[in-house]
Amino acid sequence: MKDKQKRKKERTWAEAARMVLENFSDAPMTPKQILHVIQTKGLKEMRGTAPLACLVTMLHSQVRGDRVKNSIFFKLPGRMSLFTLKVITHTFENSLIRHSFVA
Repeated sequence: MKDKQKRKKERTWAEAARMVLENFSDAPMTPKQILHVIQTKGLKEMRGTAPLACLVTMLHSQVRGDRVKNSIFFKLPGRMSLFTLKVITHTFENSLIRHSFVA
């Protein structure tokens, strides 16, 4: 049990958000939705008074174009704050393209 708690304490915001988007969602999510799942599933120990601000800062810093080539997160263009994983994004975009040609 202590080993599991230690891993949870050491988990970064990026790791926790990745787990949420991989395992608990099949669609892009807002930072508030991601934080809610992190809290309810106990994926990260919450410290400080502004966990949402920490999560939002990490997400936005990870999607800043060419500066972060290895980022796993993607912000949907034209949307206020919807994030997903880059791998899922390509599948999602391909699905949209296929459906737009079928209709």
